[in-house]
Parts: sequence; C-alpha cells; structure tokens
Amino acid sequence: MNLTDRGHPGDDYSPPSSVCIAGKAVRIGDLVRLHPTARADAFDMLLEGKVAQVVKIEQDFENRVYLVVTVNDDPGHVQWDERVLPGHRFFFFPEEVVPLDDLVKDIKGREQET
Repeated sequence: MNLTDRGHPGDDYSPPSSVCIAGKAVRIGDLVRLHPTARADAFDMLLEGKVAQVVKIEQDFENRVYLVVTVNDDPGHVQWDERVLPGHRFFFFPEEVVPLDDLVKDIKGREQET
C-alpha cells in the first residue's frame, strides 16, 4: 500500500507499528503518562497523570490512531489467563500521552538546575 493513500477514510490497512509523540517513537510495551483531554467521563479525571503501558496500537476507518493502554497500578490489569477484561484497557489519542522517557529526562534536568 502506498502511504500517500492513507488519507482516504475506510481504506483497509494495518495500524502503524509505532507512533511519533514529541519526537519519540512509541511502540507496544512502552510506558507513557496519561493526560486525557476530552474529560468525557470520570475515568478521564481518575486517570490523569497515571503511568500506563501501551499494549496495542489501533487505527479506525477514519484513520484516527489510538493507543490501547493498561494502567500500571490497576490490580486487575494482569489476568490469570493473560486476558485483559473490559474495564482494564483504555484508549487514548497520541496527543493525550507523554512518553515516560521524556518525563524522566525532564525531571532530571530540573533537578540539575536547582
């Protein structure tokens, strides 16, 4: 498939293997900090600032990319038979997360300034 054709809604294509966020490629298994912007429900407020792991990258028929994450401090994010039951996976747009590596570097930089 030609990447220039990705702008057509409804095209059948595989989701990307990584997403560029703040100049960093985020892949499955990477850690991110959540910053929901929609404020669509209580979960958006409860998940603000939480650390999560990217478990899947999805793309819908309108070419929107979503990161599917599990929250690290959720006791139910790991199931006994390796399933992830509903309510333990959350979908975020790339602009609603910050790669954790960048946060660690930013914190270390601030500590050195003081």
